[in-house]
Amino acid sequence: MARRILIKKINTPPAGSLKEDIDFVCRSFGYFSPRDKQDTAGKIFRLLVRESHKSEGLTSDQMAERLELTRGAIVHHLNSFIMAGIIIRDKNAYRLRRQCLQKSIEEVKEDIDRIFSEMLKIASEIDSQLGNFYR
Repeated sequence: MARRILIKKINTPPAGSLKEDIDFVCRSFGYFSPRDKQDTAGKIFRLLVRESHKSEGLTSDQMAERLELTRGAIVHHLNSFIMAGIIIRDKNAYRLRRQCLQKSIEEVKEDIDRIFSEMLKIASEIDSQLGNFYR
């Protein structure tokens, strides 16, 4: 499956606010656009992080009910999180990739490392064929 992983460098929030810390991670993954007037992505991400210790996850209907949002809006943002690899769909439920946020992020980083390794390998082959050598 193709991945679209966007990482943004943003300022680290001051210590002491769980909401701001979760939002920092969400913003670092490129979410919270000005078009998201209802903070839908943030609400979904915060809910899934808070529920991450429960292995069964939540359905889009459960999230829509708890967050008082449309199921369509929920699914739209879930698909973005899935594409980034931080959220997975397991049967009819959605959850963090792993039961804790740290491990989920570590696995996304491993995905990125694998992508870059493959890109570097192919770039090296291209350079070799063109006679370009890295010193």
